Amino acid sequence: MTVPPGVVDAASALAHLDARLVPVETPRFAPRNYREGLHALAPFEDEIDEIVLTGDGWFGPLDSFDAMIERMDGLPGDGWQAAEISGELDASFDDQGHPLLAMPWAWFVARRSLFESADWKRFWEELPKRPREAEHERLIAPVLAGSGHRIEFAFPASSYPTKNAPAHVPDLLIQDGYPFLDRGVFGWYPSYLDRHGIIGSDILDIAEKHGLDRDAALSALARTVQPRTLNANAGLLEILPQQSVVPGTPVKGLRVAAVVYARDLPVFEQLCDQLAHIPAGFDLVVTTTDGRKAARIERFVEARRLGNARLDVRVTPSRKGRDMADFFVGCHDLLLEREYDVLIKVHARKHAKKTLNVVRYFTRYQTENLLASPHYVENVLGMFATKPHLGVVFPPMMHIGYSIIGTGWGGGRYRLTASRFLRRIGVQVPLEDLSPLAPFGGMWMCRPEALASLAEKRLSYRDYTSSGPIKDFARVQERVVAHVAGDAGFYAQTVLTPEHAAISHTAIDYKVDQLFSTTRGYPVDAIQLIQRAGRMSGSGIFGLSRMYLTLNHPVLAAIASPAYKAAYLAIHVAKLGRRAVRYARRRISNYRGGF
Repeated sequence: MTVPPGVVDAASALAHLDARLVPVETPRFAPRNYREGLHALAPFEDEIDEIVLTGDGWFGPLDSFDAMIERMDGLPGDGWQAAEISGELDASFDDQGHPLLAMPWAWFVARRSLFESADWKRFWEELPKRPREAEHERLIAPVLAGSGHRIEFAFPASSYPTKNAPAHVPDLLIQDGYPFLDRGVFGWYPSYLDRHGIIGSDILDIAEKHGLDRDAALSALARTVQPRTLNANAGLLEILPQQSVVPGTPVKGLRVAAVVYARDLPVFEQLCDQLAHIPAGFDLVVTTTDGRKAARIERFVEARRLGNARLDVRVTPSRKGRDMADFFVGCHDLLLEREYDVLIKVHARKHAKKTLNVVRYFTRYQTENLLASPHYVENVLGMFATKPHLGVVFPPMMHIGYSIIGTGWGGGRYRLTASRFLRRIGVQVPLEDLSPLAPFGGMWMCRPEALASLAEKRLSYRDYTSSGPIKDFARVQERVVAHVAGDAGFYAQTVLTPEHAAISHTAIDYKVDQLFSTTRGYPVDAIQLIQRAGRMSGSGIFGLSRMYLTLNHPVLAAIASPAYKAAYLAIHVAKLGRRAVRYARRRISNYRGGF
């Protein structure tokens, strides 16, 4: 079997421990991997007093690991487990992209009297007969105890208000001396955590007080958890003050560059009011579409005195891809040369297809949540100064004046393209099913190294044209920024000013209340019901009838699907025809009125 590069690195790191690495066939952890390891240990059992089954399913050790070991070493018995896990398995949300998966076990110790027994060997031989891999960790202790072996628990379930304390009340365990933080909880379906009142940020706060490196833990999670899930479960939204600086915000010495796409000069001149909030000494890089605009930009910036140390105006050859192409192609050197600690990417362009109110709020929302005031900018930059693995910062998905919620992947068309693109560049961070955590609007702050892999591919402006290899490449790139950063070990955070937090929360609070007005129970139950019915994909009786059939008669729905699609297409074509006729009549009327 070919050994992956990561295993080679692990072998080097563990060389001083005389570690034996056993390659396995499974792409991710499965309990049978322990059985394969035990087979490899069989020739050396005479030299072993204890076998510990553990893995990378936890962060730690927190506080004193020795305290638990010493306490359990003093107890007789055939083996022991760190925390007792009993009761029913937690729910699995396969249709929502969050199936319940087996995680590496926390800590199970088998002493010689146990691992030399026939019952121990029988347990592993019968493992294939237990298809639900996620329950194997909670089964091993009761199965062996049922065979007459004495199995102790360092933290018995009877001491806690739930039968799965490591997942549901890890804060109580940690305060009692439990040295682990289960990482699996941060990948659970966020609506399930909401149902049970499990607050990830509170858990991280407690763990951090007991020795957890929070930043390093988030870095590890960013590689394996969907960014939107991690953002929700770990509470990675910061509401930062505008009028004061958060204590301990050391931004002095940060090398900062603002990268601005300036297609519309009046909008750029307005944007300069926010750029002036960046601490003095930053470099300003502006991309625009022709030499005359470049000359005007230079004159304006020099007269405006924004506090920038250097000005670099670049004329780019194409409007295709707009600000995304200019950033990843026209400014790829800024991502690769590591001259800066933080890049601030903003743009100044018109939004011709939106109403005045929507355009005004879009501009405010995007720019103010990054550049609201000098103190606010210092607070955002301070996040990068104090969190070494923070990779990207941007405002949450805008939902006022836009209908992106639930359709961030554009009805799925961007998700398939994004999946292919990420595979091509070797990014393995899982994609969200509905909407990605992304800087919709194209404005963010980042560490160059977090997004360097997008520049390393030596993209060209042609990649952003209709004849390029990836359709809608700019929109796809915008939606995978957090995934690319996560694969490099950098997590993403969202930020809001107090004003925009109030506007956003009150608006979404009302909308969610209206959306759940016709359902009962907790949101997680209503969401599952609605999603089982599928997308409406049309208005009126056609959409509702298809949802009814999908929910109650799935076989009939599959049979009727071709007829439904044909009817929906006919209605859609008829609507387009009516619009075309109305448009033609208006043009004729305007033409006649001109004489």
